[in-house]
Amino acid sequence: MSEKIINLTCLLIIEEAKDILTNYPATHQAAFEQPSLRNQLINQVLSQIPEQSYTILNESEQLPKNPRRFYSCIEDRMMVEKLIHQSIIALLQEQNEMLHSLPQQDDSCSATTPMNANKKLYRWFGY
Repeated sequence: MSEKIINLTCLLIIEEAKDILTNYPATHQAAFEQPSLRNQLINQVLSQIPEQSYTILNESEQLPKNPRRFYSCIEDRMMVEKLIHQSIIALLQEQNEMLHSLPQQDDSCSATTPMNANKKLYRWFGY
């Protein structure tokens, strides 16, 4: 019978992040529906927790349905919640900065631009 090591801290972060995100605007929730951003959130929070809890499960055993019961200390839970909030904000800011740093397309030659806005272009054609 094989056994697997389960990171209970990771399970707690996943559950807490789900609950915390329900209090954020729908646009923020949608952003974290992307697996890559959700994984970044989990990894960022996990990397800041020094003492993590693990358990070993046999192949036939199920994951704990409520990982919160392993974290009865309110200070630990509060720290996890704080880290999740901080990481959500940091990752959303990072995403926003990345979107705004993309080069903007030059629409000066579009069909909807008035003709006198493109005088240099028209002069080149002899107008």
